[in-house]
Amino acid sequence: MPINFMPKEVKFFDYLNLQAENLVKASGYFKSILKNGVLDEAAAKKIHDFEHEGDTLSHEITDMLNRTFITPIDREDIYALANQLDDVLDMLNAMAGRMRLYKLDPGNEYFSQFIDLIDQSSVALSNAVKHMHDTKRTRRVLDHCIEINRLENMGDQVREKAIGNLFETEKDPIMVIKWKEMYEVAESTLDKCEHVAKVIEAILVKHG
Repeated sequence: MPINFMPKEVKFFDYLNLQAENLVKASGYFKSILKNGVLDEAAAKKIHDFEHEGDTLSHEITDMLNRTFITPIDREDIYALANQLDDVLDMLNAMAGRMRLYKLDPGNEYFSQFIDLIDQSSVALSNAVKHMHDTKRTRRVLDHCIEINRLENMGDQVREKAIGNLFETEKDPIMVIKWKEMYEVAESTLDKCEHVAKVIEAILVKHG
């Protein structure tokens, strides 16, 4: 009979799941406002509110770690997962803020493609986190992690096309600098999603 290394207490998983779901809400909202072509002050504030909620959940997880002797998985893994999920949300919030600051067109085709990939990655992360405590669903969790890697590779391709198009068509050097920065931050956000997936994979290996 296989031994289940995961304790029955799943409060940490519940909080991590809330954090991942909050990320999905933020990325989905970002995607919707780009589709509508409007990133006004109210929209930016809503994204910031998602980011604030992510910070709160991350702090609550850290506080629980400090008050809990026995954790369902290694405490450094819980801490890493919580913080890297929060990092993805921080980067989304930073991109929204920079778009407002730089007065950039939210209808930019390539940036919209990046946010769509980030949204898909967020959904895959949420699905992975949702099932990672269930040892019977390890294969499903790994499939979500593989999907995140595929989306990150697609992001590399979008970045090459976006920057190539930028240098070909944009005559204003200041706009080139602004959009190049946005594309690179977007790609880094996808990289961060992949890092979160690697943390999840490492946890599964430890407890497999």
